[in-house]
Amino acid sequence: MTEYFVGKLEELEEKKVKEVTVKDNLKVLLSKFDGQVYATSHKCTHYGVSHYWDYVLNYSECKRTKVLNIGFPYQRRLFDPWHGACFNLTTGDIEDAPALDHLQKYKVIMKGNDIYIETNESTLKAARRIPKCSSGVSPFNDYVVVIIGGGAAGNAAAEKLREDGFEGRIVIISRETYLPIDRPKLSKGLGMQLEKIELRKKEFYNDMYITLKLGMSVTAVDSESKVVTISNNEKFKYDSLIIATGASPRSIPIPGIDLGGVLYLRTYDDHKRIENAVAGEEKKNVVIIGSSFIGMEVAAICAKKANVSVIGMETVPFERILGLEVGRTIQKLHETNNVKFYMSASVKGIEPSSTDPTKVGAVIINDGVKIPADIIVVGAGVAPATEFLKDSRGFTLEKDGSIKVDENFKVVGLKDVYAIGDIARFPYHITGESLRIEHWSFAVNTGRAVAELIAKKRLVPFKRIPYFWSAQYGKSLRYAGYASSYDDVIVHGSLEELKFAVYYSRGDKVLAVATLGKDPLASHCAELLRLGLLPSATEIRAGKDPLDIEIKA
Repeated sequence: MTEYFVGKLEELEEKKVKEVTVKDNLKVLLSKFDGQVYATSHKCTHYGVSHYWDYVLNYSECKRTKVLNIGFPYQRRLFDPWHGACFNLTTGDIEDAPALDHLQKYKVIMKGNDIYIETNESTLKAARRIPKCSSGVSPFNDYVVVIIGGGAAGNAAAEKLREDGFEGRIVIISRETYLPIDRPKLSKGLGMQLEKIELRKKEFYNDMYITLKLGMSVTAVDSESKVVTISNNEKFKYDSLIIATGASPRSIPIPGIDLGGVLYLRTYDDHKRIENAVAGEEKKNVVIIGSSFIGMEVAAICAKKANVSVIGMETVPFERILGLEVGRTIQKLHETNNVKFYMSASVKGIEPSSTDPTKVGAVIINDGVKIPADIIVVGAGVAPATEFLKDSRGFTLEKDGSIKVDENFKVVGLKDVYAIGDIARFPYHITGESLRIEHWSFAVNTGRAVAELIAKKRLVPFKRIPYFWSAQYGKSLRYAGYASSYDDVIVHGSLEELKFAVYYSRGDKVLAVATLGKDPLASHCAELLRLGLLPSATEIRAGKDPLDIEIKA
C-alpha cells in the first residue's frame, strides 16, 4: 500500500466535496463532514465499466455530480444527475440504483493539516468496489433462496444477499440462455454485443456462490410444500422464494400478427432480430405499433437505417404519462429525424407481402390507410410475466396479472414469498396508491430491499422514488416520481429548445417532474420528493426553482 498526498485540510469546506488528482490523471473525491475527512472514487459506477469485466473504462455519461446532504445524522448522499444513482459519501455504499458497484472508499491519514490516502494504483484505477461475499466462507448453511427471474431485480437480490452476509444457497432460474444483462441498452442503439452488456461475468457468480439455471422456465410453484418445479422437471425446495420474472411484450389480436417480420423487443435475441432486419444498403420500411417508450426508442435507433412510421392510439406519444405539450415536443424531435406518425389510430390488421405471403407487407389502420411494412415492431406495452402462476397453489393474481405485495414486497397471503420488479403491485408511500412500476432502477431497488430483509431480518418499509430515463437522438428525458393522474402540467423552460422541466400536480401537490436538458434537476427533485420538501404546485407556478432548496445535513 502507498500513501498519496491529496491536499490540505484548509482547502476543504465543511459539507462540500472536492475532486483532486492523485497521480497520472487518477482522481479521488474528498469531502468533509463534522470535521472528518472522507475519500472515495470520484465517478458514478453506472455505465462506467470495471476492470473485473475486462472492458475499457467509459465514464462519459457520469462526469457531473451533485452532493445532496441528507437530514439524518451522519448520512451523506452523492448523486449522479444523469440516472439517479446514489451513494453514501462516507462509506461509498450504494443507496439507490441503477449502479451495481459501490464507490471505492480510501483510508484517510491526517499528518497535521496534510491529507493523505492509503491505497494502491490498481485500486485507484478500478475506481469502484465490486460486491463480495461478506462472510467469505463455504460451505453455507441449509437455508435456500430460490429466485425466479434473471433480470435486474433477481440479479440485484442475489448480489445483495451475499453482500449482507447470507450464507445459505442461492439459485437463480432464468428462461434466458445468457447471463443477466443491462436490458435498457437493447433499445438505446443497434449492434449491442452480448458480452458487453452482461451485468457480470460467469466468474462473478461462481465467486459469489450463486447457482444459475439458465434456459429454464418454471412450470409450477407449490407454496404449501415450498417447491419450485422447472422445465426439465428438476425440483427446488426453498425457504424463501423471490419472484422476479419481469414483464413480457403484449401482442395484439389482429389478423396477420403471426406473419414473418412481426418483431418485439424484450430479449437480446429480439434486439438481434431487429438489427438484422434493418441491415443492408436498401432502406426498409419499419412500422412501429405503439408510441410507448420502447416504441419511440426503437424508432430513434432505426431512423438512420430505415423509413420509420409510428402508429399510436393517443393524440401524441406519451400523452397519458407526460401530457400533450411534452408529447408533441418529442414527436417533433422524431419528425425532424424523418419519422412519420399516424396518431389517434388503431390497427385493423396486417396485410401479407405480395411477393411472399408468409411475410408482412403493410399495416392497415382504422381509416383504411395502408402503411407499407417490411418489418413491424410491436411496442404496445408489456404485461407481468406471471402466466406460470395461474395454476399454482396459493397464488392470486390481480386483473393485470401482477402480484399484490405489502410495503416490504412480501406477497399478500403467502409466507416467505416475495415479488419484486415489474410484477409487483405495491403501496406507494407518497400517494397511498397501489402501483406497478416498470423501471430498471425500481427493479434493482426492490431486489436489494428484499435481500436485506431476508439476510438481516430487518423490516424497513420501501421509500424509494421511481426514476427513469429515455435516450432518443442523443437527448435524454428524465422522469422522477409517479403521477397516475394529474390535473395540471406546469412548464418551466423552453419546449422548443428542448431545455425544460415539467411538473405534474394533483391539487397543490407536485407528484412528478420530467426534464430534458436540465440536469441535475430530476435527481434533485427525486430527493426532495423523498424527503417531503418538493415545492407545491402554487410555488412552482410562481417560479420557484427546486435547485434553490438546499438539503441540509
